[in-house]
Amino acid sequence: MRLAEFVAPVDAGSGETIHRPTPEDVRAQLERLRAHAFIGSEKLYGFLRFVVEESLAGRAATLKELVIGIELYGGVVDYDPRIDSAVRVEARRLRRKLAAYYAGPGRDDEVIVSIPTGGYAPSFRLRQDARCIAANAAGVELEPPMLAVLPFTAICIYQKAFAAGVTDEIIYAAERDAHLRVAPRAIMFQFREGRYSLDEVAAHAASDLVLHGTIRRVQAVYRVCVELSSRWGQILWSDRIDIVGEGDLDVQERMAEAILERLPRDALR
Repeated sequence: MRLAEFVAPVDAGSGETIHRPTPEDVRAQLERLRAHAFIGSEKLYGFLRFVVEESLAGRAATLKELVIGIELYGGVVDYDPRIDSAVRVEARRLRRKLAAYYAGPGRDDEVIVSIPTGGYAPSFRLRQDARCIAANAAGVELEPPMLAVLPFTAICIYQKAFAAGVTDEIIYAAERDAHLRVAPRAIMFQFREGRYSLDEVAAHAASDLVLHGTIRRVQAVYRVCVELSSRWGQILWSDRIDIVGEGDLDVQERMAEAILERLPRDALR
């Protein structure tokens, strides 16, 4: 499916340069992670170190499940992804551990190392907060973050239209929030079908944050489980909300309002 791209406006006079961490910066951050986030988790840290070093060596494209499995889980060629899920399980654990570290002890670290969902190649970024602080010090007014509302997933196939309505109501309400910018419906509803990584969604929507979740109904109770993530797959906030009602439009509006009301403003910086 061809996806339209939302291009953010460029300030030709700003002269802003986007900086990337150097390999030395990344390796120093690896040591910091080993000392503060992976104590007692040598095997998981070995996973992280392997994919980081391979990426720094220019081999990120070769980081497939089979390659990692052969390298880390026995060193023999009989690792079979069809019957062995070790790499997938460890990758999920690694993403959660990195997200927990950067939400806690590493919240002020300058270099952010993440493993975006949908693959095993790591991503290296400089914390944007440092740029925000510099901009504030210079008296520059910062724009609100761009929020991409990924179409919510209906756990029951018969609730797909209802989930689409909730997504539409969230976008409608977010457009009227002075503290947010929101990616257009025409961009976001292209993601109703198919599977995409959060990084791909954010790239097409030129967004900083992605809001996504699941919806199910049991009798008169509608339940939504919602997450706010960075574009690199780090969970910044999550919640579970129950709405009781019968009229779909009313429940959709109330659900969208409840989500935006609970959305923590400090996570939107």
